[in-house]
Amino acid sequence: MKKAVVMFSGGKDSTLALHVVLLQGFEISAIVTFVPSSNHPWYVHRPFTEYTDLQLQLLSMKEKHVTISLSSNEKVLESLEIRRSLENLYEKIPFDYIVLGVIASDAQRTLFLNICDYIGVKLYTPFWGRDPVQHLLDILNVGIEFIMTTVNAWGLPVELLGQVVDFAMALKIIELSKKYGFNPSFEGGEAETFVIYTPLFREKKICVDYETHIVSYFEGYVIPKSVYIC
Repeated sequence: MKKAVVMFSGGKDSTLALHVVLLQGFEISAIVTFVPSSNHPWYVHRPFTEYTDLQLQLLSMKEKHVTISLSSNEKVLESLEIRRSLENLYEKIPFDYIVLGVIASDAQRTLFLNICDYIGVKLYTPFWGRDPVQHLLDILNVGIEFIMTTVNAWGLPVELLGQVVDFAMALKIIELSKKYGFNPSFEGGEAETFVIYTPLFREKKICVDYETHIVSYFEGYVIPKSVYIC
C-alpha cells in the first residue's frame, strides 16, 4: 500500500486532497500542518491552522496529526525549515508520497518537488492544472462546506468574510472572477478558507464565532472568537 504524508492547512484544497487519497486507498502515515509565525508566509497557509485539530478529530484521524511551527519570516529560511522538518519526519515515519492540494502555484509545487527529490519520495498533486472554476464546483459537489477567512483581491467583496460558500455564492464568485480577473479558486492568495464540514466528519460540524477586520472594500480577515465542534 502506498504510504502518504498529506500537507493539511484546514482549507478547502488540502481537505479535498485528503479525501482523494483516502478514497484512492493510500495509507496515511501522517497529516502535517505547518503553523507559521508570520501572518504572511511564503509557502504555506496561515489563517485558522491552530484549529485543524478539530477537523481531524471529526475525521477520526487526530492521532495522525503532526503540527510543525515555522519561525522564519524570510522566504529562503522558511523553505529550509519546511524541508528539514519533512526530512526529520521521514526518518521517524517513512512514507512514499507527499500529497499537496496545490492547483497552479509554481513556487509551492517546485519547493515540494525539490524536497521530494532530496528525501527520495514522490510528490502527488491531484489537482495540478485543473480548471479553477470546475475545481471550486467540485469541492461543493462532494459536500465540503467552508468559510472565507480572508479576502485580498480587487473585485472580491469583504461581505463574504465568515460566510459559508454554497453554490449560489460560488457562482457569484465565478462571475466576479470573470469581471475582475482573479482566480476563483483563490490560488493566487485572493482569499483563504477554513472547512467546517465534510461528508467524512462524524455527524457534527465546526462552528465559528468571529469578528471581521476590514481594511478596504476588497481586503479584510476574520478574527476568530470561538471555534468549536457543534
